[in-house]
Amino acid sequence: MRKILLIISREYLSRVKKKSFWILTIVVPLLLAGLYAVPIYLALRPHEKTTVLVVDDTKLFDGAFKSSKEISYQYAGSVDYAQRRLEEEDSVTAVLYIPARETTIPGDAFLYYKGKVPPADLQSDVSEQLQSHIRTIILQDVHGITQEEFDQVNATKIKVHTKDLETGKDGFLEVKMAIGLVLGLIIFFVVLMFGGQVMTGVSEEKTSRIVEVIVSSVKPFQLMMGKVIGIGLVGLTQFALWIILSMVGLVGIQAANPELFEAAKARQNMTEIATKGTDAVEQMQALNDAPVVTELIQGLTAINFPLIIAMFLIYFVLGYFFYATLFAGVGALVDSDTNAQQFSLPVTIPLMLVMIMMPAIINEPTGSLSTWLSFIPFTSPVAMMIRIPFGVPAWQAAVSIALLLLFVPLNTWIAGRIYKRGILLYGKKITYRDIFSWFKKK
Repeated sequence: MRKILLIISREYLSRVKKKSFWILTIVVPLLLAGLYAVPIYLALRPHEKTTVLVVDDTKLFDGAFKSSKEISYQYAGSVDYAQRRLEEEDSVTAVLYIPARETTIPGDAFLYYKGKVPPADLQSDVSEQLQSHIRTIILQDVHGITQEEFDQVNATKIKVHTKDLETGKDGFLEVKMAIGLVLGLIIFFVVLMFGGQVMTGVSEEKTSRIVEVIVSSVKPFQLMMGKVIGIGLVGLTQFALWIILSMVGLVGIQAANPELFEAAKARQNMTEIATKGTDAVEQMQALNDAPVVTELIQGLTAINFPLIIAMFLIYFVLGYFFYATLFAGVGALVDSDTNAQQFSLPVTIPLMLVMIMMPAIINEPTGSLSTWLSFIPFTSPVAMMIRIPFGVPAWQAAVSIALLLLFVPLNTWIAGRIYKRGILLYGKKITYRDIFSWFKKK
């Protein structure tokens, strides 16, 4: 045991002392924070004021376009005048030209710009206001609907809110999809990265023949387990630092923008009241008008992060040991990059397969495909972490963890036999037949 602890200490300290470890530890939380912070910043930052000149030959849209804080609509008498202003004034973003047609209802419109492409929000707003006014003309003039009736129809908005009957809470499926995607990618890259470090470390020691000196004082199995555990502790240290930095960042964001979290809490209270029927119309209208950022924060605060962190630790440890032992066995077989690809490909194929199926898992996290992938030990660490934010039945999580606990010792035994035979084998091209023969011998 003492020898294994010495190997663990060497593997752990040699990696933690590297600058690359600390750079990666700091960069990853910043990247993850950026995934959430950038959309919030873009949604909250003040937009540049844009001006659109409207040239309407049909005379149907006089006064129809409504300006906002970001977009100002101004009517111009002719195309030439509007074009001259577009060329001379930097404040003018585009010219909207609506040509007259033989039919009563115009069929198309043109948005002219010079050099600078109009923002997508501007294009969407122009299209929406054109369509809305055309519908107004058809409903009022053609079908005889009164202004009061039209305003009532136009003000009606239906927003779908997903709710769980068992818990009575909002689903926030979009937020859960994003978190599931991030968790799946993290567990995939972490297992692959640290498992690859085990394979690389074993292969380098074999190629440099340092292992010949080491195995003179320790058993091959002890050397393999020391390396696997040491590198695994590096991964756990990095994950613990990520959690600490993420919590510090979250507290900082909440302290800098408390109004966002207060608005999210108020929105949750409004949802609960509205669904019970008290002033339902006004309450739900306020919900529909709430900013997207508020809904995003409300969705994040509704996630059970302690459960996610606990499950991540379980699946990281089990998934890492499941693959790291196999990578250690592969590293003992190879003494060149060509051999490494030959033996590492069968190990990495299941991970690649579950990544290819990630869209299907996110689309239907409770489906049969997602469930079976959560049970198979080769794919369960990634598949289950994608499903966790959506809620997984306790029995499925128990079965998935139990199968991993069953296969981790089996993989360790298989990798130990391969490591013992292959680590000191030089100058011979090892085949899969050779590997199978090692298990037949005592």
